[in-house]
This record gives sequence, C-alpha cells and structure tokens, in this order.
Amino acid sequence: MKIPYPSIAVIGEGQLFPEISLCLLKAGHHVLEYCPNGDEPTSATLAKLENIHFYPNQLKTLRNLRELPDVDMVVLVSPEDGPVKRELLREIVDIVSPKTVIAVNTESFSLDELRVGHSNPKRIIGLNWVQPAHITLFSELIVMPDTPPFLVDDMVDLATTYWGKDPYVVHHGNSIRSRLMAAMIREAFFLMENGYVTEEDIDRACRNDAGYYLPFAGNLRYMDLMGTYVYGVVMKDLNNELATNQELPAFFQQLLAKHPKPGLATGEGFYRYTQEEKEKLKADCLAFGKKIRALMDKFPFPRDNPYQGPKPLKESMVFPDKNRSL
Repeated sequence: MKIPYPSIAVIGEGQLFPEISLCLLKAGHHVLEYCPNGDEPTSATLAKLENIHFYPNQLKTLRNLRELPDVDMVVLVSPEDGPVKRELLREIVDIVSPKTVIAVNTESFSLDELRVGHSNPKRIIGLNWVQPAHITLFSELIVMPDTPPFLVDDMVDLATTYWGKDPYVVHHGNSIRSRLMAAMIREAFFLMENGYVTEEDIDRACRNDAGYYLPFAGNLRYMDLMGTYVYGVVMKDLNNELATNQELPAFFQQLLAKHPKPGLATGEGFYRYTQEEKEKLKADCLAFGKKIRALMDKFPFPRDNPYQGPKPLKESMVFPDKNRSL
C-alpha cells in the first residue's frame, strides 16, 4: 500500500529537526531536509546513533531552499518567533505547489494568524511535536473550520498508521499543549517566587506524582481513578488561590537575560550543566523515552471516543463540503 504524502520536506532547526526527519524516514517517506542555518545535524547522523536503517535514497539534504522540488508536504520546524515563522512560511508558499500541504509547528501563535495573507490558506495546518519526535506518541494537529475534512482525516491516518503516534485534533487554530504547560509553569513560578519551594522541589513534585500517572491515564481519567468528586471539592477552594500573573516573574526575566537562548544547549537554565552532564542528560532522556514508550504501548489509552471528524460547530462556522481539492 502506497504511503500517503510520499515526499515530505522538513525545514527548520533545533533538536526536533533530525528527530522529525527520522520519524518520517522510518515511516517510508522520501525526506528532503533544509536548515536555514546550514549547520544542523541531519537525521542520517541520528539514525547511525540509533542504529536505525533506511534506504539511502530516501534522504536528501538541500543547500538552498530554492532547490526544493515539488513535494507532497512541507513540515516546518521553526523557532517560536513570529517574524521568523512568517518569513519562512512566505518563502515556502512562494516555492511549492498550491496543492502542497504545509504543516507548521506553533505553540503560541494561532493558526489563523499565521495563515493571513497566504494564497490557498486551507492547506496550511498546525502540527506540533515533542522530543524525542521519532519515539513519542505525541502528535497535535491544529486545524481551522475551513480545513478540508479529507485533509484532517489524512493527517490523523498518517500519524496513527505510519508515524506511530496517538494524535489528537484541535479545531479553531490554537495549541492546547502549550496552554496546559503554561498554566502549570505559571503556578510553579508563583510558588518559587514567593519562597514556598525551589526548582528541585517543583521538579520532584511533578516527576514523582504526575510523572507516574500521566503516561497511563492523563489528567481527567486519573481524576476518575482517584474519585472525581474529590477534585471538585478541592478545586472549589483552591482555584481562588492559584496564580493569575500576567507578567513573567523577575527571577525568570533575569534568567532569560543571561543568555540569548538559556537551556541545556548553553549549559545554563534553571540548572547548570557541564559538557559531560549535557551529553549524559540527552542520552538518558532518549533511553528513558524508549522505555516509557514501550511501557505505554503495553497499556494503550482506551479510545472511548475515537476521532470521527469535527464536532458540530456553531451555525456561523460550517465546514466546506468534503472534496479533495486544495
């Protein structure tokens, strides 16, 4: 059976870049890689480290974006920077066919905002990944009311059948992953800023509690397991005390000012890392990801409501008739 969207260009940078390429290569796609910086590691390097084999003619690295041939899909892995993301989108739209699907990662920008000014915006969708992208089940598909239903169906099938993902679809253009993460981080910052806990306390609380149940059940099913009514009682009182800050706390602004991009790559974020510690943490994270994925596969998430297309929309938001014309 022929794989849908057989040729895919991966364009962007960062640690997700080679992992996404490797995920697509393992699925059987022909992959073309292009990094604007020109110095990102390719998926071929990662494949050797992972001892994963694929046909050499499946992968090609482009030195210039203008070399990009006609492909079925473009997966954009751009920094979470509005001008950079929009400029890359503009360049890609100018080069590829009007029928090429463009899947852009977006955590803080709405898909509607990114599509403004582009011809045939219906073929631009959101697609978010997490590390390690070639191992995790995570896949967040972001669409708009005018996204053709066949395209949504194709992407869900592609992620499920070929990429080894357990995808979910977010309608109306905004990531939910980033919202859930931001809410948790805001409360963590509030507790740290007011002296209740340290960075290590936050990480231990999350790792040793949520870290156990989230891979198995998620938040809401876990509430059911523990007794949903209990959380109703707790939240009624607790919600009034949760952080509502609109600005980043001073300590975090100072951390961001130390380096252009603080984190593991620079060796200093909330923690400091030697070069040896950086390499060990990356290797441990990958090894841990493989073991967690294997465990999650033994306990698949129960699909009470498998994806059956979008839920009914308001009268003012009607999907177009199903056809395969982009």
